[in-house]
Amino acid sequence: MYQISQLHIDIARNATDDFNLFHDRYRWQWVKDNPFNGPIALGFQLGLFIESQIKSVPDHKNIFLPFTTYEFNFANPVRVDDVIHVELKKSRESETEQGKMISQRVCLKVNGKPAIIGFKRDSEYSPLPNNFESYTPEKLSEYKDRTFIQDNVFLKRKWMIVGNAKNFLLSTHADQTIFIDEFADKVDFPQMYPLSLISSALLERAQAINHDLIANPQIYVSHHLCIDNIQLAKLRSNDCLQMLVKQVSGDNTEQSCLQVCGWVNQEQPLFIAELKLASLQMILKPQA
Repeated sequence: MYQISQLHIDIARNATDDFNLFHDRYRWQWVKDNPFNGPIALGFQLGLFIESQIKSVPDHKNIFLPFTTYEFNFANPVRVDDVIHVELKKSRESETEQGKMISQRVCLKVNGKPAIIGFKRDSEYSPLPNNFESYTPEKLSEYKDRTFIQDNVFLKRKWMIVGNAKNFLLSTHADQTIFIDEFADKVDFPQMYPLSLISSALLERAQAINHDLIANPQIYVSHHLCIDNIQLAKLRSNDCLQMLVKQVSGDNTEQSCLQVCGWVNQEQPLFIAELKLASLQMILKPQA
């Protein structure tokens, strides 16, 4: 079992440029009707904890498949000084029309209660559709960062930084040498590192549309994330990640669903993600 401190949260925030007030040790109380009574851990920080715990399991099936998908449903927050651990079910292999898939049920628990419930799936194919097929890295390079392009799609650029990835790993008690080891000339970015930069893109998009992050904050309800492991293995420091964000449902007041696609060096995306968010006010509404 591992304890999450404020320092762990601060390291994760700084490593991923996540400036959400829910994680801020000094300004969390700015959030209207904040029920958490203090900062909470980042959703992608907990995702990396799950990823690193799976990778460190001695009997984990070390089978390389081109795509990894995470399906997470968020149940309870992780606060400062909370104790977390991951429970893993035995993985199951199946054959589909599209190819092989290995699925494993995961549950991250906080103080014995579920915080994240879901699956990790490795497969020969991407289960998430690419709804941004008309875009390529070359085409995106023509646009300015942090701007809306056609079809109300928001563009955000970030860069792969080894030091940030190492700090992000540190924020989850992970052994960073499993991923990054200068003595072994090894740089394997964890899957959750490029994915974690989604939060920064969503926050900057929210500011661009004048969404009030203090009066009407939103929190993650679920993550559906798919990453290309072949491309991930080729990532190097200073590679540019170009992300497109598009809202596919909701109105930013109660619930919303956003799709995010990220490219680095190839015409096919590095990752595709679907994220569902809900306003804090909706979550706090009394159940009828």
